[in-house]
Amino acid sequence: MYSGKILDISWERVFVTFSGELRKITDKDEKRRLLLERYKGLNAQRNNWKALSAPDFPDDMIEGSFTRHADELKRIIGDTYDPDKIYLFLRNDDYLKTFLVGELEAGSAEFSVCLNVTTFQGRKAIPDGIYYLSVFHGGIDFEAGISVPLAKRGFELSRPFVFDKRRQCYLVDFISTDDEQDPVMMMQVMLLKTTIRRKFEMSRFIRESRDYIIKKLITLYYNVLYSITPHNGKNILFSTESRGSLSGNLKAVYDRMIERGLDKEYKISVSERKAAGGHSSRASWLRTVTLFAKADVILLDDYAPMLAWMKLNKGTKLIQLWHAGVGFKSVGLCRFGSNGSPLLDNAHRQYDYAVVGSTALKKIYAEVFGIEEEALLPFGLARIDKVIDKEENKKKEEAFYAEHPELKGRKLILFAPTFRGVGALTASYPYDRLDMKRIYDMCGDEYVFIFKMHPFIKEKPAIPPEYSDRIIDLSGIGDINDMLPVIDILITDYSSVIYEFSLFRRPMIFFAYDRESYSAIRGFQSDYDDFAPGKICTSFDEVEKTIKNKDFQLEKVDRFVSENFDYLDSGATDRFIDWMIHIMCA
Repeated sequence: MYSGKILDISWERVFVTFSGELRKITDKDEKRRLLLERYKGLNAQRNNWKALSAPDFPDDMIEGSFTRHADELKRIIGDTYDPDKIYLFLRNDDYLKTFLVGELEAGSAEFSVCLNVTTFQGRKAIPDGIYYLSVFHGGIDFEAGISVPLAKRGFELSRPFVFDKRRQCYLVDFISTDDEQDPVMMMQVMLLKTTIRRKFEMSRFIRESRDYIIKKLITLYYNVLYSITPHNGKNILFSTESRGSLSGNLKAVYDRMIERGLDKEYKISVSERKAAGGHSSRASWLRTVTLFAKADVILLDDYAPMLAWMKLNKGTKLIQLWHAGVGFKSVGLCRFGSNGSPLLDNAHRQYDYAVVGSTALKKIYAEVFGIEEEALLPFGLARIDKVIDKEENKKKEEAFYAEHPELKGRKLILFAPTFRGVGALTASYPYDRLDMKRIYDMCGDEYVFIFKMHPFIKEKPAIPPEYSDRIIDLSGIGDINDMLPVIDILITDYSSVIYEFSLFRRPMIFFAYDRESYSAIRGFQSDYDDFAPGKICTSFDEVEKTIKNKDFQLEKVDRFVSENFDYLDSGATDRFIDWMIHIMCA
């Protein structure tokens, strides 16, 4: 029999970690005392005052009272139950909400349990309730105590996650029992909704009512069409909701399936539209929903807003071929509770699988999408196949210089930062951070400075005509990955373009003038200083000096590649297609 005491509670984004000590109870008198306290506690929770008023508590009565709960805990553990092991549970008073959260070998003196409060078990957040961390061994479980100094800090350890345009709050609160000698930790979880009513506006009421009805009708149409459509596992849909045409991973998989002649065996459909952050026609909606209803497998490359409110039939497999390899900025549920926070129940939760570049990235994207790590497939990204293909890169170089012959023989600096703002509707970049004359002078006769702004940014950089021989804007023209083979230096900030460019082992400069504020507002997936594969500059003066002195810190690039790529071959696309065909469509 073991007792536990929590010595520390810490937070990292949506992860809460409990660390503490375990103690084996060997003294018979102490064991009886603890069992008696536990027995009284259980009966008090059940308001069983008759049991509590008994003049004596025989050992068999006390130990027998734990049998029902022990059987329930063993059932949750399943066939792997080992009476010699120590199990850690998160449970409420009546055991109706009980979750296995840890497993230790007998004799362990310490424990550490890390919980993702947004993606707990079954792709759901920890449900409302008051929970104890419970130590189960030898058929008896005890609520873990909490050190007195930590109990005093309970209020400051609590976390309110505000979301849904500040209309809801997911609160994780830590409190302790009144026992001054041996307090027990309780974690209270509550989903709160504001009672503040917005001022009534007829136009908003009409708009919201119309949107609600349209969504219900679209969902009804999808469900009816799905039910009457034959499904044989042969219908594959490539869908992009953020771009007007297939690109990146989607295009790589699509093109390869056509090359292999798989379009003769499978019905391959394509849905291309810019629905994220914009408006689509009724015909576009009708066509997209129709294709979704007829598909057996749907491949995405970005967030699909429609799936936030329309649930797909379980017979359809939804696979995310996420457009970004890895980046700095927090996305998805990593941003839960911050400005622009997603809802707890969102489109990402519907993915059956998602492809990532390496095993090391599984944990990151499990948090981003709010799905289990087992659903992440580390096959490598399909578009990387052509990034590291020498013949393909040669073709891209020839195509680029055929389009821009005036750039041949010059060294090219690509300026490709991410956007500022919450999303597509508010995206911008502060061009006043850049001095065109200084850039022009910096380039001299050696360099050409190329702007390639994020697709969300509508405003173009104002390049004076007299500087056009050294500064050009190629935003909105072609795929950025097609340009990488000709680029000598990449200047970015928090963009995921570093993922592809790192494979060329060329210099990267990180112009992060707003690193502190960006970290506070948007948040980072990883420590910026450790993760950035190049020189970090907080002013353009530093950028200039870095280029002049060639102080690029290239050793960081090699480390980045080794940590983020399991494969450095050209087989990612075929690995995914083979898996999809034989596992999903067989």
